[in-house]
Amino acid sequence: MSLPFHLIRALWADPAARRRYLRVGFIQSLVIIALTVGIYRSGSQGSEGAEERARRGEHTDSQKAASPEKEERERFKLEVKLAAEELAYEIRSASGVEEKPAPEGPLPPGEVSEAQGGTPGLLGLIDKQLQLLLALFGLMQIVQWVVIALSRDYHDAISRDASLLTALEPEDEQLTPRVRVDLQWMRKKLSRRIRGFVVFLAGLPLLYALTAALPIRNELLAVLIPAWSAYWVVVFTTAKSAHAWKNSDAGEPWFLRGWNRLTTQVPGFRWRFLQRYGLFWANRTRSVYPPAAATEKQPWVFAGLALTRVLSMLPLVKCFLRPVIPVAAAHLLVAHSAAQPSAPSKPLDPPAPPPAASSATAA
Repeated sequence: MSLPFHLIRALWADPAARRRYLRVGFIQSLVIIALTVGIYRSGSQGSEGAEERARRGEHTDSQKAASPEKEERERFKLEVKLAAEELAYEIRSASGVEEKPAPEGPLPPGEVSEAQGGTPGLLGLIDKQLQLLLALFGLMQIVQWVVIALSRDYHDAISRDASLLTALEPEDEQLTPRVRVDLQWMRKKLSRRIRGFVVFLAGLPLLYALTAALPIRNELLAVLIPAWSAYWVVVFTTAKSAHAWKNSDAGEPWFLRGWNRLTTQVPGFRWRFLQRYGLFWANRTRSVYPPAAATEKQPWVFAGLALTRVLSMLPLVKCFLRPVIPVAAAHLLVAHSAAQPSAPSKPLDPPAPPPAASSATAA
C-alpha cells in the first residue's frame, strides 16, 4: 500500500524529477477543473434556456387552444363549487358547529410543508446539492480521462524517472513527451476494458447458479459479486507492469482449477454441460492467465497495491498517482522473481566408455 508513496518520495528527492512531477500534475489538474466548470456552465445555461423556451411555447399553445366551450365549462365548475360550499356552510350553521376561519396571508414555511405533504426545504436543498456533486463528479471523470489520454506521454516520462531513481530497469523507452492523440493507445485501452468486462461477466452465471436455491440469495450476491470484482481489480493492478505478462506458459487460475476438479472428479458434478461451461470460461479468461498467475504468487501484496490504486478513482488524484502504479507493480514482481531460488541444474550423464575399453572390461 505504501510503495507508490515511497516512489513519489524518490521523485521528490530529485530536483529535475520533482519539477516534472509537480508541473505535470498541477497543469493537468487546472485544465481538468477549468474544462469541467466551463462545460457544466454551458450545459446549465443551455438547459435553462431550453426550459424557458418550452414554458413560453406551452403558454402560447394554451392561449391558442383556449375556446369559448372551455371557458363555459370552467365557469360551470366554479358555480357548482360555490353552490356546494354555500350548502355545506348552511348545514354547519344549522347544527351549531363553528367553522374555523381560514388564516389570512401566507402560512409559515413549516405549516406549508406539512399541509402540502412536500419535502422539507432542508432535505430538498441537500438533494439538489447531491445531484450537483454527482453531476460534477461524473463530468470531471470524463474530462480527466480525455486530458490524461492526450498527455499520457508525460506520465510515461515520470514513470521512467521513478524507475531510474529506484534502480529499476524502465519499461518505456526514452521519449520527448508531448500532447497528442495516440489512437493506438486508445484502441489498446478500449480492448483491455472490453476484455476485463468479459472476464468479469464469464464468472457471474456460476455465482447466480450457486445461490439460486438459497433463501439468502440476495445477501450472498451482495457479497460475492463485489468480491469477484475486487479480485479482478487486483489482477489488473498486477497487469499494469509488463513483467506480469512475461510468463506465456502460465496455467489456469485458481477458480478454473477448482471448477475443473469439481466437474471431473466429484460425483454428482461430472456433467457434460458443466464441463462445457468450464471450457467456455477458460477460453474467455485465457488472455489474462499471466497476470492472474503472478497475482497468485503475491495475493496480499498486490491487494494492498490495488487498495492504493483505488485512490486514483478520485478526480485529480489520478494525475499524481497514476504514473507510479506501474512502477510499484514492476518492483514487486522483480523483487519476488529475484527472491526465488534458481532451479537446480540437472546433472549431466557420464560419458559412455569407448568401445574398446568396453570390450576389454567385458573380457
